[in-house]
Amino acid sequence: MSKTQAFFNDYLPGKLLANPDLAGKVDQIFQFDIEGAGSYSVDLTVGQGSVTAGRHDSPDCTISCTEEVFEQVLEDPTSAMTLMSAGQLTVSNLMAAMSLQKIF
Repeated sequence: MSKTQAFFNDYLPGKLLANPDLAGKVDQIFQFDIEGAGSYSVDLTVGQGSVTAGRHDSPDCTISCTEEVFEQVLEDPTSAMTLMSAGQLTVSNLMAAMSLQKIF
C-alpha cells in the first residue's frame, strides 16, 4: 500500500475517530484528485467526518496533484506552498485548504 493510500484508508479515518471534534473545527468538504492513486473525498461537515474513495458532487475545495507530489506534502506539509507556486499542486480554495493543517 502506498503512503497516499495509507493516509486515506488508515491514518485519516483513525485520526478522525480518535478526535471526534476535529471535523466540526474544519467544517469543509475536500476533494483530492491524486494522479496515480485515485480520487478521495473527505467530508468534515457532518459527525466525525468521513473519508471515501471517489469524487464528491460539491466539494468546498479540490486539491489536484500527482501521487509523488502528494507524498511530498505528507512528509513535509510546509512544502505545499512551494509546490503550488511551482504549479505541481493545484488548490481551488486556498482559504479552505489552510484548515487542512489540523488534519495533517
